[in-house]
Amino acid sequence: MSNDIFSRLNPGISDLAPYEPGKPIDDVAKEYGISNIIKLASNENPLGASPKALRSIADLDDSLHLYPDGNCTELKNAIAHHEKVPEESVILGNGSNEVLELIARAWLNPSRNAITSKHAFAVYKIVTQAAGAKLIEVEAKKLEIQP
Repeated sequence: MSNDIFSRLNPGISDLAPYEPGKPIDDVAKEYGISNIIKLASNENPLGASPKALRSIADLDDSLHLYPDGNCTELKNAIAHHEKVPEESVILGNGSNEVLELIARAWLNPSRNAITSKHAFAVYKIVTQAAGAKLIEVEAKKLEIQP
């Protein structure tokens, strides 16, 4: 048995290709000699942070150094109340990727399959493979972009 740590990875993980993020704006500016770049990749907002979000962060200055409630109790309660669902029906995460990873860890394994459109979010394939499950990709029967 090899002492190489990577030889001990779960097969679904060892076969994953690393994520390749889009080029940083500074690199694009240098490479092409342009400015005023709007980056459409990486889910970045070309308009900058929301002024409302920035004001909310500024209001936290007396507690920003404290570790937040890991259960997000107030937020879960507010969402549950707004959506008229039980609080235990609300799952929060650090973006959709984390929630999809939690779902895959809970439900997928080498004896289970997942099915998705060939045109679906790339993370579906990644979390399925990482869980050791098989992904079945199907053609979209009627793919159209809504205005």
